[in-house]
Amino acid sequence: MHRTRMCRQRENGSGGSRRWAILTLLSMAPLVAPSASSQTRTARKIGVLWHAATPEDEAIYAAPLRKGFSDLGYVENRDFQLIETYAAEKYERFTANARMLVDQNVDVIVAVTGPAATAAQSVTTTTPIVFLVVPDPVGRKFAQSLSRPGGNLTGLSTVAVDLSSKRLEQLKAAIPSLSRISLFVIPKDASMSRSVEAQTRSIAAKINVELEVDQINTPEELDGAFSSVRRRGIPAVILMQDPLFFNERQQIAKLGLSNHVATMVANGLMVRDGCLMSYGPNFPAQFRRAASFVDKILKGQSPSEIPIEEPARIELVLNFKTANTLGLTIPDALLTQADEVIE
Repeated sequence: MHRTRMCRQRENGSGGSRRWAILTLLSMAPLVAPSASSQTRTARKIGVLWHAATPEDEAIYAAPLRKGFSDLGYVENRDFQLIETYAAEKYERFTANARMLVDQNVDVIVAVTGPAATAAQSVTTTTPIVFLVVPDPVGRKFAQSLSRPGGNLTGLSTVAVDLSSKRLEQLKAAIPSLSRISLFVIPKDASMSRSVEAQTRSIAAKINVELEVDQINTPEELDGAFSSVRRRGIPAVILMQDPLFFNERQQIAKLGLSNHVATMVANGLMVRDGCLMSYGPNFPAQFRRAASFVDKILKGQSPSEIPIEEPARIELVLNFKTANTLGLTIPDALLTQADEVIE
């Protein structure tokens, strides 16, 4: 009897040990599984070189950029992370911001404007760069050609230089009596300023319009520039495509009205804020489209082989209320051509 009890105790002890071991392994299993799963959810890092000073200033373009990623099935902070930098319209900050993004080992840099793309190009020849709001990517040596960029940059062109002639023609169509204009340029973007002036001067000579050029270095100079245009008796200005003008669009619209000067701009969003008219691409649509370029790169395609895209459509936007305030009668033929007329 005594030996039987001892045997049962040993059997029970052995069984308890086995049960304890199994429970221990089962309790460890959930700790292993999530670590393997989390490795498949690494968010790709996308750096952005914004030109304005704050997220609020860039919200009008950040929203369509994020929408572009959402349309492709990306979820922010799960599939991708935006690392955003702001230059506050100070071109010299682009280089430092670009270097910071490279140091953080971003997978792609989205460079907004030509100066931002130039800065990114100067910092890295290996990190892929997708540019936006660039008027002449081949002329600025961002690419060998539109069809085969050949380097680490690709993106979307606004063809702003090529549109310079057409902007003056459309302004003349809106104001048939127009004989003098001022062209506002940003000398910090010397390449763009020279190209736009050359194109505008060429067409001005052909349609008998006298052209004067005013250089704008800072937003604070806009007030004096519009006052000078008024004193010189110039009835209209054309503003070259530049982020400084876009960020100051409300001030520009007010100065145009208060000085009785018509404004031709490059971006339709500026017309909604009170400028007279614009002729150019749909910029929010371009930001939305930029996500597809990043997507291709993240999936392994080289930027050197991704063709640069030009806008498929150029839009003419008119502000009818501004025209009335300026005492202008826009010809019916031009109103019919307009893609949007703001009442």
